[in-house]
Order: sequence, then structure tokens, then C-alpha cells
Amino acid sequence: MKKFLPAAFITLPIFCIEIAIAQPDQFVYAVTSLQKGGTEWISLRRLNTQTNELSTLIQNGTDRTIGIYDAGNMRKIESFVNDTLMNANPQAIFGSGVAAIGYDRTTNRLFFTPMLVDELRYIDLGTMKVFSVTDQSFGKAGNFQFYAGAISRMVVAPDGYGYTVTNDGEHLLRFNTRGNIVITDLGPLQESPANTEAAKNNACANAGGDLVADDNGNLYLFTASNRVFEVNISSRDTKYLGTISGLPQGFTTNGAAADEYGNVIVSSSVFSESYFLVDPKTWRGSTYKPANENYGAADLANGNTLNIQSNPVIKTFSRFSNNIRVFPNPVFNDQFTVQFSNLRAANYTIQLTDAFGGKVLEHKVKVTQANQSETINIPGGNAQGSYFLIVLDENNLNLYSQIILLER
Repeated sequence: MKKFLPAAFITLPIFCIEIAIAQPDQFVYAVTSLQKGGTEWISLRRLNTQTNELSTLIQNGTDRTIGIYDAGNMRKIESFVNDTLMNANPQAIFGSGVAAIGYDRTTNRLFFTPMLVDELRYIDLGTMKVFSVTDQSFGKAGNFQFYAGAISRMVVAPDGYGYTVTNDGEHLLRFNTRGNIVITDLGPLQESPANTEAAKNNACANAGGDLVADDNGNLYLFTASNRVFEVNISSRDTKYLGTISGLPQGFTTNGAAADEYGNVIVSSSVFSESYFLVDPKTWRGSTYKPANENYGAADLANGNTLNIQSNPVIKTFSRFSNNIRVFPNPVFNDQFTVQFSNLRAANYTIQLTDAFGGKVLEHKVKVTQANQSETINIPGGNAQGSYFLIVLDENNLNLYSQIILLER
């Protein structure tokens, strides 16, 4: 929904323009094993990134009693004789396993491809019905012989298209996520001139992994060998960015999804003790462990993107931006959280003012812990629009300032 900011807002130290704001997803879908420690990727779960809790089973992908419907005519599929591979369990939702999922928040569909079946499928998460695109296939679109595990990374980008890259890098494939679905082969990845010989993309070193999209026409290819490449969708130029550091020995990156703060959560199908949170500025990972229990995950997906283009409104003016975080932003339901990390124990003041400088609220906080969060409730009589948040120390020095967008 488009919002126009008040004219008086130009007194703040940024320029304001008409923009569309989308609330980031605070969850990640994960393809896991049915039991902890398993290696069969047939279960769908959901990680809440606010509570850090991994859900119980959402979908058992081997349940053959659940019907699969033709995405074209919406009829239940009765015969699977035309599937590409023998003994691939095509009548089960996830076949013999899935390693590629992509979430489209506009349609609330989770797209996926079974590892041994050359077929694009999706779950309508509103009804939990499963559909298969029977008149299209990746092999036909790219004119290649489909092979086991050819499709193991997938994402839905902000342009409304889903993308996948075959493990050999020879096919960047695109599909639309609504209407009559068509799969298109955009061609092979192109080696960036900036890549050194050791950093070049090749099938042996850079198979597996996952894709994450940004808001600037790029895909980020995370490979099982923990390498990261930036793929420009238009030119297919593929630039090596680095290798993720801080991961334990034996960790392979198999799933990747952006969180609501601009970091990337990565999972492994061979390491089940924890996930890792990767900072895209440094490509360094830190332990990210679900609060209740953890499963290895062959793939991750949500609707978030890495925000490469500078946002002209949601901007932070602070030398303590690593110590204070405000979320969600935009604010819904008149409530947001201010998180303090590694600030000295002291008294602080949170102030919120409107676009005209009028004080909306003032909240006193006594920080006593290394990590402490404060829930702030905005009085319900305030109109939607832009507000200015500041955090002051005991001497009324401004430590942190941020524009807050309130939506109703």
C-alpha cells in the first residue's frame, strides 16, 4: 500500500519520497527429516524468528493419502506413469525428498521440486492443497537430461518470479508464480571477469546450497562448499563474494534465507546441532540455535530479500546501531520492540515524536543485562505515518535515532 508522508517531515535530515513498504517475514520454512538426526528430507516445518522456536510437523511429504492436483485444470492427478525417473516415489508430495523450496508471499505458495522428479510443485499454504505443473518441466525448458538432485536451490525474487540454478551452473531457470506457470531457461551462468581461477564457479566445487534474492536484481548463490556468489539476473554475471567463515568443520550450507534484520540464516543437511546467522557485510557466521529443538535442514525459504538499495525512509542515524535495534519497522498493531545489546548498565530514555516534533511517548528503561528487550506500546489515537524515535543516555545525549513507520 502506498503512503504519502507529511510535508512537515522534510525538517528531518533525510529526503522523503512516495514508497511502498512491506513488512518483513518473521519466519522461515524448513525442509527437515521426519526424526531428529535423519537424512531423508521429507518434512516441512516453520521457524519463528521472533521466538526462535521450530514448529512441529506441518507436512509429512511422504504421505501418499494426500492428493496432488494439476495446476492447469485443478483436477486430482490419478496416474504418475509419465514421471521422469523410475522408483522416484512421484505420488508422494515430496517424492523421495526435496532440497529446493521457494516461498511467494503474494500468493502464499511454497514452490518446490522433488530431487528425483522433474516437476515443479507448490503447496497452497492457505488450504494446504498440493499442485503440480504437469505441462512444464525444467529438463524440457532447458533441453537437458534431468538427473538426480539437478534442482537443489530455489528462491522467489521481488520481481514475482521463482528462480533456480542447476548444479552444473549451465541453466538459470525462471518460472512465474501466478497465472499460467511457464518455466524459462535464461541460459548458463557467466563467469565474472573479477573472479580468480580459484574462485570460479564450477559444478564440482559449487553444487548444492540455496539462493537468496536482493532488491536490486541479483541472486545470491550459497553453495554446499560454503561459498557465496552474486548472480545478476539480467546478465547472469556471477561474481565470487567470499566463503562463509565461523562455521564448524563439516558444515555444508544447504539452506539459506534472509531474516528481518538483513542477515542470512543458513542450515546444513549434515550438521543438526544449530543453524548459523551470517552477516552479509563480512560473510561471517555465528550460532543460531532454535529455542526448543533443532533439525538439520536441506533447504530454507521465506519472502525476505537482502536490501541492497538504500531505503530513503527507514534509516538509522546512530553510532550505536550495533547495540540498539528496533523491530518490526514498519510498526503494526501499535507495538514494537527496542533491543539493547552489550550496552553498559545504566538508565536510558526512549522517546517517540511525531512529524511535527510533538512528543508521543517517553519510556524509561533500566538496562541491567547484556541482552535486554523492551516492548513499547504506541497510544492508539495516533494516526498512521512517520515518527521519530531517539534513545537518550543518563546525560540526555542522543545515542540512537531512527525513523519509525506506523501502519494501520
